Amino acid sequence: MKSRSGTRCGRWALAPTLLATLMLALPVAAQPGAEDPEIVWREGEVAPPPAWSTARMVRIDMPIYSEVMVGVDVDSVTVGGKDGVVRYVAVVQGRGGAGSAYYQGVHCKSFQGRTYARYRFDRDPPGWENVDEAWQDLKDMKSRYARAIAQAGACENFVPAASTVQARRAYARNPKWSGAAFEGRAAPQTVRP
Repeated sequence: MKSRSGTRCGRWALAPTLLATLMLALPVAAQPGAEDPEIVWREGEVAPPPAWSTARMVRIDMPIYSEVMVGVDVDSVTVGGKDGVVRYVAVVQGRGGAGSAYYQGVHCKSFQGRTYARYRFDRDPPGWENVDEAWQDLKDMKSRYARAIAQAGACENFVPAASTVQARRAYARNPKWSGAAFEGRAAPQTVRP
C-alpha cells in the first residue's frame, strides 16, 4: 500500500534526520549567549545602612585557625528585588577585642561580595562611614568571612534566598551569638544609622 507521497514510508524517511537536527539545536537554544543582555546583572538601588542590634545576632562558623569571630544581625538581612543581592550587617571581632560592623551585600549567582559602609565605634558619636567598595569575587576577597557569611544563609549553590523572610530564616538556623565573644568591645544593643 502506497502513501500519497508515492512511497510507503516516505513521510517517515526524514524523521530521524529531523529528530537529530532538533536534538542538536535544543541545547544551543537553551543556553543564553554571551551577548544576551539578561546575563549581565545590574545592582538595584541600595538602601542606606539599617539599624542593627546584637539581640538577634547569630554566629558564623569560621575555620578554627581564624583570627576573627563573625556575627550577622538576622533582622538586618534583606534580599533585593530584581538584582537578587542579599544585604546584611556583619560584626567582625578580632581575638584582641577590637571590632567593626559592616554593611555588605552578596550576589549569589556571580558569587561576589561588596562592602557599602563601615560602622565606626571610635567616632563621636559612633556611626556609619561610606566605604562603597567595588564588587569582588568572594574567592579572591581578602576577608574569608564574607564567603562564610554567604554560605551560612545568603546563598545555596549560587542561588539567593527567594525572599527576605527565607534569608532571615536561613541565617536564624546558625547558633546564637552568646555575647561573651564581644567582651572588650561590646556593641550597643541597638545601633541606628
